[in-house]
Amino acid sequence: MNTPALFRSLFALTAVAALAACEDDTVGPIAAMVDADVMSVDFGALDVDFGAGMAQMVTLTNNGSESVMLDAPTVTGSNAAAFMLDGAPGATTLAAGGTLQLALTFDPGATGGAMAQLMVPVTGGDAVMVALSGTGADYDYRQVDRIGIPALNTVFNHPPAFSKVDYNTASPASDLADYTARFETVLGAVANPDPSATAALLLPDALPVSLAGATSFATLTGRDLADDAVDVALSVTVGIESLKSDNVDSNDVAFLTSFPYLAMPNN
Repeated sequence: MNTPALFRSLFALTAVAALAACEDDTVGPIAAMVDADVMSVDFGALDVDFGAGMAQMVTLTNNGSESVMLDAPTVTGSNAAAFMLDGAPGATTLAAGGTLQLALTFDPGATGGAMAQLMVPVTGGDAVMVALSGTGADYDYRQVDRIGIPALNTVFNHPPAFSKVDYNTASPASDLADYTARFETVLGAVANPDPSATAALLLPDALPVSLAGATSFATLTGRDLADDAVDVALSVTVGIESLKSDNVDSNDVAFLTSFPYLAMPNN
């Protein structure tokens, strides 16, 4: 065989072999792509006597083009017992583009730092790992504010004659003796029709709660989140019609659907 013919034969054999290799080459499975929206969660410092704090959320997202299977999430590490998964699912199929939220709480149990990891095994891909940390603290608590009936401290106590700090740190048990005369004077100045009776209603500055029925700030039997507490307080204390409302009738931020239920503060 002459040289050009040999080259042509070798080229043909190489092409056939390459084609065969391509036809026989099986494409491996595409790696699952599940990511967490955070790499770590720090629960901060919690008092060891107060139990678990607010839940923190971790959101998993399937960024791949196929559904993937997630094994049951677990918390691992030397302090794993301090971190709890709330209502965690077992094995879960997560559709392409789908998300899964996991709620975690921290209950330190002991003082000092605690660290662990949230681990979610992913079939066909790398496990999702999120670092968890928190600190157990032992705080000494003291009273710095009280607001049994809103607006009392603001309306009735004015420095330097009366100290707001003293009022906030005082016990309601001393309110009648310490503040009745002051309240009656201020109530008279704002045209309250019966200062003595109103002072007796407002003091001591503690909100009664009735367990017999629905609570209402309007009847001083407790307080619902949506109660217009400032308007109620003003309507009871002030006799001047134009001053009986702060003209804010509802909350401008939605209440939370889980504990502590209060709306998030405005920035």
